[in-house]
Amino acid sequence: MAKKCDFGQICQKNTCHHCCVETEMLLTKKDIKRIVRATLTLPKEFAIRNKNGYLMLQNKHKSHEFQCFFLNENGLCSIYEIRPEGCKFYPVIWDFEEHKAILDDYCPYCEEFALNLSSVSDNLENFIFRLFGRL
Repeated sequence: MAKKCDFGQICQKNTCHHCCVETEMLLTKKDIKRIVRATLTLPKEFAIRNKNGYLMLQNKHKSHEFQCFFLNENGLCSIYEIRPEGCKFYPVIWDFEEHKAILDDYCPYCEEFALNLSSVSDNLENFIFRLFGRL
């Protein structure tokens, strides 16, 4: 099985947390259980349901913008080691129209993510299927 992406070093090098501002990161049940166990934070504090009924990370008003509940005052993820599975893939996202993994151009440093998309494509596709079922 191909390894999931771990791009934190690029984000840290650029002191970037752009993807944590107004995040729409979906959560799996495993993500929620892992976060609750490690932080003793109730799901209702960090997760909300989107308009389609899926659980996603909640944004909190911080520093004049809406940021991920777990982004700390230094712009770092306070749960990095146990972050949601979707966060581990980012900036690789699933293009539902093309049915393939792509780099998200919303990420200001997406060009620095030198990777072989095919090496994570199957894992990302499996993650998407676990969230949404077969498409």
